[in-house]
Amino acid sequence: MKNKKLVAKLILSLFALFYLSPFLMTAVYAFSREWGKTILPKGWTVHWFQTLFQDPAFAQAVLRSLLLALTVLVMVLMVMIPSVLVIILHFPKLDAYMRGMSLMPYAIPGVILVTALLKTYAKLGLSMLIVLGGALFIGALPIMYLGIRNSLLAINTKGLIEAGQTLGASPFTIVKFVILPNIRIGVVLSSVMIFSGLFGEYVLTNLLLGGRFETLRIYMLRRMNENGHLASAVMVFYFMCIMLIGLLINHLSHRQRQGMSFQKKGRPQAQEQSISSTIKEEVVEWRI
Repeated sequence: MKNKKLVAKLILSLFALFYLSPFLMTAVYAFSREWGKTILPKGWTVHWFQTLFQDPAFAQAVLRSLLLALTVLVMVLMVMIPSVLVIILHFPKLDAYMRGMSLMPYAIPGVILVTALLKTYAKLGLSMLIVLGGALFIGALPIMYLGIRNSLLAINTKGLIEAGQTLGASPFTIVKFVILPNIRIGVVLSSVMIFSGLFGEYVLTNLLLGGRFETLRIYMLRRMNENGHLASAVMVFYFMCIMLIGLLINHLSHRQRQGMSFQKKGRPQAQEQSISSTIKEEVVEWRI
């Protein structure tokens, strides 16, 4: 048993080293003063990071990426949470069709999608930024739809709403104070995954807008053509952002697994009583 654990740890360590080796090499190049014809870098410096953070174009590119990701994410949340809730509660037969339709964006390559969007909207005078937002919105639907759907099914949404209505609460009160808090972790997890993808989006943004709307990835490409050390510094910054997002996803997933295991092992009666008392308190406040 001990040998198996040691072998498993060794394999995981080798996999982690193999996975992180490109990032480590990029980080070494970003901190090197000069590294071309020698095996090891000729000196170390933080000059490239200082140049990067002093560049106003870099800050603007990061802000544009954040603005684009947050705008699309808010739109997805505003549309998908009520839509999925209505489908699960009132039109459960549509769920199978919606699951199939939500996966369709993955079947269309980005280059083909951009060509279709340009031919469709170029002559209408519509801003390509709006077209880009709509395309990213459609691309984010699968993750959000499946995330919200699974969270709603896990907490038996229909049973909670029926219990709340039996106690005299309105559907809005039940959704606001019971349903949304119980699916919070699933929604946040899906939101973080979508945000990480939108923050690093490159293909659609570059082909639709190019240099007119320079995001972080487009800025990285421009710097790569000017100076390899600066481009490496941008990559290190981007990798660190993605790594932090990945750690956040892992933390939220761990919390969700703990909550689900507690529900399976724990006390269903106590949980139902807690939910009933919560609904009763909200009904009293609502009536007052």
